[in-house]
Amino acid sequence: MTLRLPRLWVVGVMAWDTVLHVDSFPVPGGFTPKLRRLERAGGSAANVAQAVATADLETGFVTVLGRDAVGAQLHQTLRTSELSHLHIRWVDGESNHSLVLVDREGDRTVIALAGDELDSIHVDEVPLDAGDIVIFVVWDTSFLPDLQRAIAAGCTTIVGLGALLDDRVRHADIAFGSHVDVPPGTHPSDHLNRFDRIVMTNGADGARQYSAEGVIHQPAYPAEVVDTTGAGDAFLAGYLATYAHGLRGGEEALRNGARWASVMVSMRASVPPPWRTVSGLAGAEHSV
Repeated sequence: MTLRLPRLWVVGVMAWDTVLHVDSFPVPGGFTPKLRRLERAGGSAANVAQAVATADLETGFVTVLGRDAVGAQLHQTLRTSELSHLHIRWVDGESNHSLVLVDREGDRTVIALAGDELDSIHVDEVPLDAGDIVIFVVWDTSFLPDLQRAIAAGCTTIVGLGALLDDRVRHADIAFGSHVDVPPGTHPSDHLNRFDRIVMTNGADGARQYSAEGVIHQPAYPAEVVDTTGAGDAFLAGYLATYAHGLRGGEEALRNGARWASVMVSMRASVPPPWRTVSGLAGAEHSV
């Protein structure tokens, strides 16, 4: 008997990325020439959704787009992806647009140019079923009613690491994000009374999963870094894909996340490459 894999709903923003590769980050009063300019679709939630959808998982994306030329282009990107379901709330005004600065070492800084509208994204029209996985990639307090709705529907819930700072979030199955999403000195273990599992990435130091069973450390894989944009998104996508395919202990999920991220940082892209093209994914033969 073949068990039904869970359906995934990724909730969050999609943006248009204007990417400038620069010699160094700007300083007050200085001048920084660009080395290269790229225009591409991005946004963490959209990156994660499109990546996970390539891992033979039924995936839906819940987002907001503006009724403008950028919104039309982003919509076309989603329509040509492997996503199974789109729940888009259209709003008047500009779609999300970000300026991404990438220095010679591949480190990146993101500046919002237009849009946000996080409080316009909701799952009230999404057909949630028990057993679905609902992922709020970047936590925002406006998602609290949606998180409660997902829990009430019997879904597995995953929230951005910023939820550690939101005392109104009484419970989620997993909190996931980068160490920069929380203040320095934040100890994930202190929050395991509200989250069953907490995963924190930390760049070249890899990632750690915290749970009642202890801490698992996953080192980063060696890579030639050209652009760290989307590295965290690739890590989350790898973790999610492995988890959704039934390998839920954490070790394989962390390894697959680290492997996908190592490929991502060696590319000039915002959306992670398809799962099937990434070699060396631990446990992949069991999960896709």
